[in-house]
Amino acid sequence: MKRPLEPSAEGRGRVVGITDGVFAIALTLIVLEIRVPAHETVHSENELIAAVAALAPRFLTYALSFLTLTIFWFGQQAQHGLVAKSDRRLATLNLCFLGFVALLPFSTDLLADFLEFRTAVLVYWLNLLMLGLTLLASWRYADKNGFLAEGVDAETTRTVYLRIVKAQILWAIGAALCLVSPLLSVGFILVVQLIYAAALRAPLLRKIIG
Repeated sequence: MKRPLEPSAEGRGRVVGITDGVFAIALTLIVLEIRVPAHETVHSENELIAAVAALAPRFLTYALSFLTLTIFWFGQQAQHGLVAKSDRRLATLNLCFLGFVALLPFSTDLLADFLEFRTAVLVYWLNLLMLGLTLLASWRYADKNGFLAEGVDAETTRTVYLRIVKAQILWAIGAALCLVSPLLSVGFILVVQLIYAAALRAPLLRKIIG
């Protein structure tokens, strides 16, 4: 009879299954924050244009968070592909990661409503920081406890560590820019997200950021 903490491929499979579900819900929730202007408040073409233009901060933060979720989903899937088994502790670390994924719609909504405030930017950055730390912790645990799949060499392990750390350093720089301008900070983080998203399809960029 298996003990609850005993590593198994079955445990890994359950973690993979719940991961996709949580990401799907988070992706849905962030777009639900972009609401169509109320019909009773719009009486002309110009008013409709103005109402849509007023949604610009929400479209900006939606794009930012969509890219964030895309990057972390690919990162999590890459890790799952390199991990052969899981135990309760590793599953708990993955659930902590998913908890911060589920929190992203809130930090996105806060940022959209208070784009000009440093606090909103810092809350969003803290969400990114906790995503990175929990992802790093789960990878380190799997690495140190021999849960990685056969054939995962030291270079691959190091690359995973470096990608997480490099992204966190860049996001920290972006957060620090809110001392100059919150909008500049958001713009910098968005550019970082675009680079990482592009790197998913560009081998040269992957080599630079990895």
